[in-house]
Amino acid sequence: MIYFSGLVVCLLVLTAEAYVESGSEAFCADAKQCLVYNVTCKTDDYEVRSYESVYVAATIVNASTLEEAQMIGYPRLLAYFNGSNDMGVSIDPVAPGLVIVPHNKEPEYFIQIALPAEYQQEPPLPTDNSVFVTYTPPTTFYVVGYHGKKTDQKERKTIESLSRDLDSAGASYIKEYHFSATYIKPGPARNMYNEVAFYVMDEPVCED
Repeated sequence: MIYFSGLVVCLLVLTAEAYVESGSEAFCADAKQCLVYNVTCKTDDYEVRSYESVYVAATIVNASTLEEAQMIGYPRLLAYFNGSNDMGVSIDPVAPGLVIVPHNKEPEYFIQIALPAEYQQEPPLPTDNSVFVTYTPPTTFYVVGYHGKKTDQKERKTIESLSRDLDSAGASYIKEYHFSATYIKPGPARNMYNEVAFYVMDEPVCED
């Protein structure tokens, strides 16, 4: 396991009491529950968001590309949400699905989906050993979004652009990996909404 301890386990998360219903954000209208966040500030290029902690179902995937990792990891997690857990219950996943994408040559992708409010106190345990439930800390991110099907090329172009904008602004952030969020189940949907994010270090910079 390369990066997935301490700060890397953090993600786009919130307390159970802070969930919002479907439709609170246009890009989250297809979800029964969606993560909420506080916007600290924004520029023309990105915004700074803060999230609280929450239980998530997660899996780690060794893959050569983000697309490959999603094809392996999301079915594992969806099986857990569809009843492959010790309670045998079907659970509505909370949007977005999130992948922590390391920037190295032999990446391990950390893929996770938050549990809904009703399962935050007693999360069902996975029956698949490759899936686990973990509790994540509060986090602050530099975030930018884009529409369309997520591909490695589009992801790389977007995250490189965000990195240039943050470097130009003099922002301090973790560069060894980024966070990749998708607000509907990965697939060929043309209206898919995605986000990329870097973990904020020190005080966030948010000046045009």
